[in-house]
Formats: sequence, structure tokens, C-alpha cells
Amino acid sequence: MLFITIFASSCDGTKTKKSENKISDSKTILDIDERLKAVDSLAIVFYKNPYGRDSIRYTRYFTQVSTVGSAEIRLLQQQLAEKAIKQEKYRNCRGEGKFWCYSKGKIFQTVYFSMRCNDCCHVYLIKDGFFYYSPILKELSDWLQTIKHLATEPVNGAISM
Repeated sequence: MLFITIFASSCDGTKTKKSENKISDSKTILDIDERLKAVDSLAIVFYKNPYGRDSIRYTRYFTQVSTVGSAEIRLLQQQLAEKAIKQEKYRNCRGEGKFWCYSKGKIFQTVYFSMRCNDCCHVYLIKDGFFYYSPILKELSDWLQTIKHLATEPVNGAISM
């Protein structure tokens, strides 16, 4: 009888950690950071060589294109309205670029993307030490592929808008 009591209490005391890759209570990235609803312009950054040998500094070299188009902003917000998976650790995937999100002329959030759909096909947000991943929508991926050739290098390394 004593054995059963000890065994039962030891089971209660060792709670297992919930799965790291869980849908965050049906939350979306827009739910996690509601400021993203106020985006009025975007700078879309494309890393020049995201899959090259330099795994640490590949994000230093990029091209970018900016938009204030309401259709493009709605497309991003549609993407951010998809359910997100909350993770404690960064996925072992290199990003291909990012969105710098602006409101009233000031950058306030960055959303990252990867379109390598054989292994890394998502957008994600970093917030409060967690990573929130959402599978990339085909419409967003298609649009990004379309505008990628329009992106240019910033003058003297400056961010342009």
C-alpha cells in the first residue's frame, strides 16, 4: 500500500512539458501582435544568398522593394491571419527575407519569410522570446516571387522607404 502511494505521488510531481510545436490556442500572428493591423507601408527585403556557405552573415547583403499598396498590405495581413504554431526554439531553416512593417513612417515590427517549400515554407514572427510560424500562402509566395526582380540594393547600405 505504501508503494502505491509513493508511486502515485511521484507521477503527480513530474508533469511533462507540453509539445513545443503546438498551435497557439488557435491564435494568429495578428492576434499575437495586433499592431500589425495598422501597417500602412512595407519594405520587403530579399537576402542575396540565403543558402550560401555563410550561415552567420548571409542576412547582411540584401535587396529591397517598398510598397504602400493596399492590395499588397491586405495580402500580408491575410497571411498573418492564418493560425500560428508557437515554438520556443528557432527552426533550423534559413530565411529568404523579411517584411519591415511601418505605420505612420516608423518601423515597428519585422516578419520573416522562407519560400523553400521542400523544407522551409513559412512566415514567422518573434515576440516575447517565442517564434510564431505560419505556413506561407501560395498567393503571398507567388507575389514575392513576382516582385523579387524589382528589388534593388539600398544606397550606401541605408534602408530606403
